[in-house]
Amino acid sequence: MKHRYEMSERRWRKHLCAMFCLVFLWSGSVLGADWPKNAAVVSPSLGASVHMVLVGVGKTVEKHTPIENWIVQPLGGPKLWLPMMKMGRTHFANHNAADLVNAFLGRGAYEKMGPQEVRTVGAGHEYMFPFWTIPDTGIRRIEDLKGKVVAYKTKANPMFTELAINQLASAGLTTNDLKAGLSFPSIKEAIRDLIEGRIDAVLYPVVPNFVMQINEAKGEAVFVTLTRSQRDYVLNKMPGYYSQDVPAGDSRFRNVSAVPNAICYQNAMFTSAKMGSDVVYGVTKAIFENTDEFKDAHPAAKYWTLSHKPVQPAVPYHQGAIRFFKEKGLWTAEMQAHQDKMLAKQKSLMQ
Repeated sequence: MKHRYEMSERRWRKHLCAMFCLVFLWSGSVLGADWPKNAAVVSPSLGASVHMVLVGVGKTVEKHTPIENWIVQPLGGPKLWLPMMKMGRTHFANHNAADLVNAFLGRGAYEKMGPQEVRTVGAGHEYMFPFWTIPDTGIRRIEDLKGKVVAYKTKANPMFTELAINQLASAGLTTNDLKAGLSFPSIKEAIRDLIEGRIDAVLYPVVPNFVMQINEAKGEAVFVTLTRSQRDYVLNKMPGYYSQDVPAGDSRFRNVSAVPNAICYQNAMFTSAKMGSDVVYGVTKAIFENTDEFKDAHPAAKYWTLSHKPVQPAVPYHQGAIRFFKEKGLWTAEMQAHQDKMLAKQKSLMQ
């Protein structure tokens, strides 16, 4: 099984190199451009909710801005696309807003990269981020993962390993207490392996269509729950995440049973601090003024709206986005104070 995953990783790297070359050719040098003809946009993976949201968003952006081609590429996590963005080889990317605070400040898993000059465009749908399993495994609590085969590592995306370590630690466990901790190339493959019994659990943000796949095959996708004290431990270790008690049958997640103390985060769109202000303003305006045009792209798409917390105190916002949210009356004095504080903190770290 481990060999199969390693082979998948090698295939992914070859595929990744090919896609990187395409993005390089399509996008050209984007920083400083007034309006790019082709916008290179990065999603985490092909099966992720955010990938489908970005594809739907693209049709709206192409309709309402001078961008002719909104090219969504499932390239992986920030450790890959942040250097691309710095070189001007990608325009936008979507990721966990809480995790990008670490990249902005160059701390944690991003310490070797140093503080990143990345900015928020806007925030959208929420994710529940638990370990998934199936009824057959008997796993219900974090403690039950001891001695199990768990997939929790994915390409260029340190948030998975960090969350796995902290959830396990909340129950007094480490990754050494697992029978095996595996990498997985895509959620599609991991879910198939979970259903077919090759792994016992996988850590991934909840994607409704894969939840339904497990529900149909096994009766229920089981989400491993934390106690209140375990939840508090994780949230203390991982600023920017938050908790919800998710009711049974939540339309966002298609969960059969209730999930108390769920660890959650908000997805956001990011760009380079050097991206043209008019471009960011236009893209932000196209997305948040025309949600009805892409809301059917995925159940999560309807949350990319002005009424669903598009402005959050995490990574500082791009000036083009700030201009738009000021026009809508959503940019507050508190947000400006947070913006100034974060930028000053990054500046001192960079110096």
